[in-house]
Amino acid sequence: MAVEHHPNGTIDGDVLVATVREHGAALRGCWTFDTDGYETRYLRGDVADATAETDIERYVDNERYAFVTHDTYDRLHPSTFRYTVRGFDGFEVFRLVFEDHVGVLCSFDGASGRDYGALADEIDALADDGHGQFTPR
Repeated sequence: MAVEHHPNGTIDGDVLVATVREHGAALRGCWTFDTDGYETRYLRGDVADATAETDIERYVDNERYAFVTHDTYDRLHPSTFRYTVRGFDGFEVFRLVFEDHVGVLCSFDGASGRDYGALADEIDALADDGHGQFTPR
């Protein structure tokens, strides 16, 4: 499938988005980010309309704090910190960060009981060749 960028930042043919969709048909949005920027990989039309006034850059900037907490948790606990899930009224947010300060952020409609551990495993498998594909362009 050809990759096509849309004005709202959505990218067709994105293997990351396809993988995330397998774990939640109600995908609202998917972003990748690092310490310097972010990229919208998918943003559903109704969500884009509803969040038109939302400062996405500020929202993603808040998610960068995960790089600090990731490092802190890894020093405090005998197990490696993998991902975070937060529930809001009407949707859930999943965030996975890697040691090299690259992250993936996704949101899904509703509380569904998704297997976020399996989703983290799938994204990790995509990143086996390195996290460069998740670095914002």
